[in-house]
Amino acid sequence: MKPKHRKNLVSLILTALIIGGAVFLSNKMAESKKSTVSGDAPKKERRKVTTQTFSSSSQSNTISIDGRLSAHDRVSVTAKVQGILQDNGKSLRAGRYVQAGEPLFIIDSQEASYSLKAQRASLLTSITQMMPDLKFDYPQSFQAWDNYLRSMDVERSIKPLPSPVNDQEKFFVAGRNIYNQYYTIKSQETRLADYTISSPFGGIITQVNVFPGALVSPGQSLATLINTATYELIAPVELDNLKYVKPGQSVTLTSEQMGKSWKGKVSRIGTLIDQATQNLPVYISVSGAGLKDGMYLSGKIGGSSLDDVYKIPKSAFVSPTSIYVVQDSTLVTKEITSVKRLDDDILVTGLTPDDAIVVSTLSGLFEGQKVNY
Repeated sequence: MKPKHRKNLVSLILTALIIGGAVFLSNKMAESKKSTVSGDAPKKERRKVTTQTFSSSSQSNTISIDGRLSAHDRVSVTAKVQGILQDNGKSLRAGRYVQAGEPLFIIDSQEASYSLKAQRASLLTSITQMMPDLKFDYPQSFQAWDNYLRSMDVERSIKPLPSPVNDQEKFFVAGRNIYNQYYTIKSQETRLADYTISSPFGGIITQVNVFPGALVSPGQSLATLINTATYELIAPVELDNLKYVKPGQSVTLTSEQMGKSWKGKVSRIGTLIDQATQNLPVYISVSGAGLKDGMYLSGKIGGSSLDDVYKIPKSAFVSPTSIYVVQDSTLVTKEITSVKRLDDDILVTGLTPDDAIVVSTLSGLFEGQKVNY
């Protein structure tokens, strides 16, 4: 055999031996490996949940509130006439208490007073000129007008005019422009009283805008005054709790800084909802010693108790109206009715003391699921 043929034959024999050895070793290793997978059907593991039963009870129905006080009456004292502000001998400054009816500002009224006296004198002249004709045409009314004329004094407020005995006398007097002059004078007498501005109620001056010597104009704000007899607290209340709030309910308000409490009552309920918080303002009137405008107070609105309700944690709710209960190791959805929300719990109805309520994590649970508890 030629050397070349011999070399090829040896290569084929060695290749066959290597392949055969590899197959033999592979079969041996396959026979020696044991399967780690059981032939039995896999067992399903049940989810472990925590359940709890609850008993019904009567819960006190109080609504927590807070807010800042503001004076019930707050007015801006304004001028109705023009003139120079006079010194009335009183130092009006912010924080000063004033009595009801106490003069606050006096505006120089000398010019207005002289003008009023001149108008009274004109009326006096007009009546005097009318008297001769009145005596001739209406002698029965002459004495009444004569007495009125003699009692007139330009320094004093005019009295009501004599009443006419008939329409002819009334038209006669009106033709002499007497009625027009009379009512013009009465208007000016009323306006003269506006030169002295008095306090509409007893309270505290919070701001003074003018001082003696200043020229004031009609409509100008002179000062701001608040009534300290009654205050009002505006407290936002959630819409869910509004059904428990009614005008006239008692409220206990407390100041933690002062360590004092006051009794108030709900005076009215607002109608405009805060779009950001979805709360509605409740107005509470309160009075007493120690209260200050702008003071922060907290309190509780007392209402009727809630009977036969269950207090369950918020975490137990699957939806706003349902929870999971376990019946025969199976999860069942139960519909309930929420009565009132608390900080971490909710008062509900529609349960029984035997209901096993799921209070553990609800993630991954579904109705009809088998569980251990």
